[in-house]
Amino acid sequence: MRLIFTPSFNRFQAINFTQAWSLFLTGCQKDDSFGKNPMIGKYLNVVILGALIAQVLEAILQAS
Repeated sequence: MRLIFTPSFNRFQAINFTQAWSLFLTGCQKDDSFGKNPMIGKYLNVVILGALIAQVLEAILQAS
């Protein structure tokens, strides 16, 4: 059974970035695959946001 459908998880509690990335990348199987440190999730957000901004800037610069 997937983690998000268990009664203990579905109580509308807030999750941090690390738990969200763990759920996303494991197909909702585990919420602690990256550990308990919330900075890991924030780091992943910054890395992905930076990569997206770099791609947009590259596309803009190549189009001009």
